Amino acid sequence: MIFKKILKIGLIIWGLTLFSCTTQQVEKQQFPKPDGRYDSEFPMQSVSDELSYLSTTVRKLDCLVFYMTYVFPPDIPLDKNSITDAKLKAYALGNDVTNESVSGTATVIYYDGNQIGLLTCAHVVDFPDTLFNYFTEGGLHSISIKLKQQNFVAGLPEGEDVEIVVIDKKKDIALLRKVVNAPAQPPAVLNYPIGKTKDLEWGTVVYAMGYPVGNLMVTRAIVSNPGRANGMFLTDALFNHGISGAPVLALRDGVPNFEWVGMASSSSAQSIHYLKPEDDTPQFIAPNSTYSGDIFVDHKKSINYGVTYSVRIEDVLKFLSVNKQKLQEKGFDTDLFFK
Repeated sequence: MIFKKILKIGLIIWGLTLFSCTTQQVEKQQFPKPDGRYDSEFPMQSVSDELSYLSTTVRKLDCLVFYMTYVFPPDIPLDKNSITDAKLKAYALGNDVTNESVSGTATVIYYDGNQIGLLTCAHVVDFPDTLFNYFTEGGLHSISIKLKQQNFVAGLPEGEDVEIVVIDKKKDIALLRKVVNAPAQPPAVLNYPIGKTKDLEWGTVVYAMGYPVGNLMVTRAIVSNPGRANGMFLTDALFNHGISGAPVLALRDGVPNFEWVGMASSSSAQSIHYLKPEDDTPQFIAPNSTYSGDIFVDHKKSINYGVTYSVRIEDVLKFLSVNKQKLQEKGFDTDLFFK
């Protein structure tokens, strides 16, 4: 009987010791020792609160540009270096107003009670003043001259139109401005600490939030080839149209230590040419039916999903520093950016 009691007590002690060791191992796995590096493991704690805050600082950006398009017959004595209003009227078969539109993501990085500053990619808001279209034989087919551009950012207080303040096409960075009436609820400003892209490593986990295809979404990605020489870093984020301008964040030693390391810019893509019917063709054409109208050549970009390039946050800071005088002339207090 005494032996059985001793054996029972021994089993209990052994079980408690095993449970304690197991608990310590789990805790050690869940809460790795801080090392000052960006995390390459997925967080063991919830990031929902941080991402919820992030969602209040990003906005859907829509750009609509109107062009006056003049169409010409073949073999006219006109080239882009000799265009005048008189020649447009003399040679054009007709003219019409056309438009182009692009959507992207803008992040609120500044608010002083009077105006809002928004960061986005240059290619989202940059439209050429003049477009030239040529016949296959080389003659000028049409000219499209920019009439006006409208930039709309959803969810901002009432005020003036959104304008482009400064832009860097090479680095793909643009800063927008909206003067607002004093809002009852100030807009949320993204004020996470600025990170260092030189600290990104193979396998670093990052988050990006934007408006792919018009929907507010967050995606998680892994950094590859962090030492690229072209000024951008590469991730496997599932990029789609509309996410350009989305902030990219990395965790340093766990939640909630997010740092802003960049801005999603572009994705690898290939151009596909195809044949299409006339624009006024009915929406539905029965399969195997005969089509007798004109056929036109068109093209579109096909995204290679999972290959996304992001602008480095250091380039964004340099962009703001280089344009400091222009920003101050527009009324910005440059010390308030990212505050």
